[in-house]
Amino acid sequence: MYDLAVIIPVRRGSSRISEKCLLPFGDQETLIEWKLAQLTKVIDPRRIYISSEDEAFLELGDRFGVSRHHRPRHLAIDHIAPFRDVITGIVRDIPHTHIAWSTVVCPLMAPQEYCDAFRTYHDEVICGDHDSLLGVNLSKDYYWSREGALNYEATRNHTISQDLPDWFKVTNSLYMAPRQQILAREYFVGDNPVLQSLSKLAGVDIDYIEDYRIARALHAVYAEDNMDAVDPETAINWAAGGSDFLMAM
Repeated sequence: MYDLAVIIPVRRGSSRISEKCLLPFGDQETLIEWKLAQLTKVIDPRRIYISSEDEAFLELGDRFGVSRHHRPRHLAIDHIAPFRDVITGIVRDIPHTHIAWSTVVCPLMAPQEYCDAFRTYHDEVICGDHDSLLGVNLSKDYYWSREGALNYEATRNHTISQDLPDWFKVTNSLYMAPRQQILAREYFVGDNPVLQSLSKLAGVDIDYIEDYRIARALHAVYAEDNMDAVDPETAINWAAGGSDFLMAM
């Protein structure tokens, strides 16, 4: 299809939940392994790079056959380095034309959603007018800042939720862009991203322990809806057109 690599960034330190990446989820012993199990359903494991400063984290990827990226320690410890340096410091080492950045802390983004996003990227970025892809949830909610209402009138002219303007929440589950663009901009989103609408489950982001408990409870919905399944008719043949990838290996 095209030369894509998926980066899974994980680090030992976590300011809000200790050892967050090692929390169990679903039928896997850690969030890292859960995410790798999801992604290996839809893309060649060699195209998946687990990036960490921690050897134990990297070893968790071995049974899935994924690639390793040894992250310099200063790019992983206590937010010493600016986030732009973390992004470029990792992406610079990944020898693929296009990059997907996927986090383990959004465990309920289903394999089919990744597959659909990879196809959208091909159609709308590589073959279209957009420069990147951003995973989002459509939000029809009421928002305020300390200065007042942001997306409606909090007056007698109150807007019903169905008529609110379309606002989009970044899910933190998936970002995609060309590698050279990421390095030039020092960020993984361009000026004109395609907004890839994802399920509400995909938008569950584990930041605090309450988020983790919510995600584990919602796993029952994920399992009941058989969201681990992938439609074989939508599967991508990553060997086709992947000469850059084969040369890199």
